[in-house]
Amino acid sequence: MSDMYNNSFEDNLVGEHEHERRRASLLSQIASAIGSIAAFTAFDHDDDEHQSARPGRMLGSKHKKRKRKDMDEYISSMDDKLFQRHYRMSKAAFFKLLDIIGDHLPNTGEGKQTRGGPPNGPVTKEARLSMALRYCAGGDPLDISSVHGVATNYILDNLWDVVDAIHKSPELKIDFPETHEEQIQISEGFRRKSAVDINNCVGAIDGILIWMHRPTLSDVKVLKFGALNFFCGRKLKYGLNMMAVCDSRGRFTWVEARFPGAASDYYAYDDSHLRKKIEEEGFLRPGLCLFGDNAYVNSPVMATPWRNVSKGPKDAFNFFHSQLRINIECAFGMLVHRWGVLRKPIACNITVKRTASLVYALCKLHNYCIAQSDIGIEQPLDKDVLNITTDGGLFLPRIDKSGDAYWQYDMDIVGSRDRLGDLLDGGQHMDDHSRESRRKYRFDTGLPYKRMLDSFVKKHYHRPEIKNIRSRKASR
Repeated sequence: MSDMYNNSFEDNLVGEHEHERRRASLLSQIASAIGSIAAFTAFDHDDDEHQSARPGRMLGSKHKKRKRKDMDEYISSMDDKLFQRHYRMSKAAFFKLLDIIGDHLPNTGEGKQTRGGPPNGPVTKEARLSMALRYCAGGDPLDISSVHGVATNYILDNLWDVVDAIHKSPELKIDFPETHEEQIQISEGFRRKSAVDINNCVGAIDGILIWMHRPTLSDVKVLKFGALNFFCGRKLKYGLNMMAVCDSRGRFTWVEARFPGAASDYYAYDDSHLRKKIEEEGFLRPGLCLFGDNAYVNSPVMATPWRNVSKGPKDAFNFFHSQLRINIECAFGMLVHRWGVLRKPIACNITVKRTASLVYALCKLHNYCIAQSDIGIEQPLDKDVLNITTDGGLFLPRIDKSGDAYWQYDMDIVGSRDRLGDLLDGGQHMDDHSRESRRKYRFDTGLPYKRMLDSFVKKHYHRPEIKNIRSRKASR
């Protein structure tokens, strides 16, 4: 795979225009790297809370005196709206999450002070969850450490403890529905959202770029292929290609983030565990399929739009197909808007493996928030927006300005500003696979999209006229 991706990059990055685009991207990434490095410079000079907890601290070693935050008092001082701006979920959801993962968090000395323990006292599990959520919301580690009374380098150490606790909690597990009854239930959810009662969608699939810095040499040695494989030529960013499937409510039913940013969506899906599973005979209920865009290929388990059409039944099919497929873009929108850390490059001192683990944990929290009815997302804190954009991250007009504070994804607006154009569609290319590999089912007349088209022709469906209310108001 390494040679294949390296060759594609050499072809993509030729020409003066491409050189200028790369130069602009490089300047942005340099600024982002400087911001990330500055935020963590104190790591080598500040006390390490984990080291302080080890028995046998060096004789004569010094520590900074810090006052731990009284979390009960701190949380009770916030109203519900302010709390959600801080933690991206409601107070009730926060404390329920703490109950779910609390037993999986390592003890930091709660209950009694022991010799060799943290000199400033234990860090409560409530504070540990608070710090992790603030970091994922896009908070500045220096600010988080100051508020909670801990060393700056403890923020990331604690983050991985919380991420591990999330992965150890079976209540938060993400599983593609394996029984036909569960699959029918999901397809019924999509049918209720369809204007023409499409009832064969078992999930909407797409890929998103998880933005990160260029992998380090140590990462490259572990992964055994070059750093350039992580460079997405379409978005001019390093990252991972995360594939996901969601249901009609935007809950992820499958997530896989093991392919570099240069990989196409088709390649990532074709080599995924999901494809192997749903193509097993009898696994998927007959008639059901995934809905994807043209990065994928029509098959017995996948329906994609017709190409190069602008009217007639095929155009109607594309419209009503998109009405369901767009749910995965909505899910990605909610994920990135809720967790601001995904709107900027993942810090350069975080490995690729840990990046994937962090993103998978955030997908689980995304599902958890929807299950707790936390669907709308409050406007982020101004200081978080500043931290994100200072690190070279994305500024999202509708949520980063005060005009639309309680945010929900605009899926019905043509040309919506909510669409994450900087992170979506990076895998829509054929650089890592052949045209022939996409034509396996070209002449199969029994494919889902062909059966659906026949139904559209018989029922005389056509694309309805869409009025962009938001754009119309803006033009007045």
